[in-house]
Amino acid sequence: MVSKFWKISLIIASGFGLLVLESIIKYSIVNKIPSQGFYLFKPIVQIIYTPNYNIAFSLPLPQAIILFFIISALVFLSYLWWHNLKAGNIKLFWASSLVIAGALSNLIDRFALGFVVDYINIHIWPIFNLADCLIVAGVLVYIVSEFKVTKRISKGG
Repeated sequence: MVSKFWKISLIIASGFGLLVLESIIKYSIVNKIPSQGFYLFKPIVQIIYTPNYNIAFSLPLPQAIILFFIISALVFLSYLWWHNLKAGNIKLFWASSLVIAGALSNLIDRFALGFVVDYINIHIWPIFNLADCLIVAGVLVYIVSEFKVTKRISKGG
């Protein structure tokens, strides 16, 4: 059985590692791939550099509002992260770590470039990046964890 300390250490290291990996991918997308991109699975999954000046699902908002929203969300998420760490809730700590890593990656883009680098094109969905996947995965872990707690409480256990 792995101790709680090692689980927490692994979560922090993997969150940081995913943030670094996403930075390397984005750098490569911006500087190394051809402008027309390339297909991973033709014709379904394309890797193509796409600057995104908007927020989730390409919703247009002024940059000041986007930055305010992201920074506010990160402050709230940091509180949740710390609260879950102190409470020893590993699943929710993991979930908040994923969301924070994704949000930080996109925030770094906004500060450094003025937009977010998106690069995964599945043609039936807006173009996205690994950071967006981390955010969605973290939210899904939260939802599933809360659903299990609600289900357990409603059964009286």
